[in-house]
Amino acid sequence: MDKQQFMGLVMLVLMVTVIFAGFPISFTILFLALVFGYLGLGANVFDLAYFQTIGMMKEELLAAIPMFIFMGFLTEQAGLMERLFQALRQLLAPVRGSLYLVVILTSTIFAMATGIVGAAVTVLGIMAGPIMIKSGYDHRLSAGAIAAGGTLGTLIPPSVMLIVMGPVLGVSVASLYAAAFGPG
Repeated sequence: MDKQQFMGLVMLVLMVTVIFAGFPISFTILFLALVFGYLGLGANVFDLAYFQTIGMMKEELLAAIPMFIFMGFLTEQAGLMERLFQALRQLLAPVRGSLYLVVILTSTIFAMATGIVGAAVTVLGIMAGPIMIKSGYDHRLSAGAIAAGGTLGTLIPPSVMLIVMGPVLGVSVASLYAAAFGPG
């Protein structure tokens, strides 16, 4: 085992250990990246990190991400997701398997509006999961419907994922939206 492989293994073990010890994942990854970057590249890693950060901050498109987060916060505080869920539930009540449809529609709309899949899946899992289980729906199929609805929201423009992918891939966000419009 050469030096780079050994350092990679040590970094992986340290990362898992520190995360399981309770430290926040973002700070753990940042700290380990700087420490092991310094060990591997020397002092140049700090210059590289600085210039990469400044370069990403110059991307005007990334200013939309805090707005998506703010929109998700407003949606959650106003209780719009719960209202949408109840309205769709009453609307689709006569349809067989309506809770599956309601969950997929609600989580897709919420993920599309906020761009944050994890938030949509978490909130809907807490809100709709017990209702589905109490109504006699299959546990595995219920969990699958909740997860699928949230991830479907990333394909429907506007999506935070597409805004982040654009500058990273060097593709315009408008063309990514055009490409995602068909499948979404």
